[in-house]
Amino acid sequence: MRQLLVEAARRRNSHKRGGNGEVIFVTFDDSFDRAATGPENLLALDASLTELARLSPRQALIVESRFFGGLEVSEISTLIGVSEATILRDWRAAKAWLGQSLRQAG
Repeated sequence: MRQLLVEAARRRNSHKRGGNGEVIFVTFDDSFDRAATGPENLLALDASLTELARLSPRQALIVESRFFGGLEVSEISTLIGVSEATILRDWRAAKAWLGQSLRQAG
C-alpha cells in the first residue's frame, strides 16, 4: 500500500506528465501532528520512513503495519514476535522520530 500511495503522489507531482499539483488528502489512524495532505508531504513521509528503516527496521515495520496495513498492536506483536509493550514503545519512538524528521523536511 505504501508503494501505491507514493507512486500515485509522484505521478500527480510530475510536471512532465501534466500533473497539476492538486492537493490530495491522506489520513492515517493515530497520525502525526498533521496528516500527509499532498504529494510533497507523502513523498517526505516516504523518505523519512526509508531513513527510519535504515536506522531501526523494526520501528519502520511497525509504522508500515499500522499506517499502511491497518494492523492493531496485538496483530503486529504476533507478526513480529515481540510483546505488545515493545510494540507500543517502538511505536511511540517511531512517531516521535518521524514527526521530527517531517518537521525538519517541511
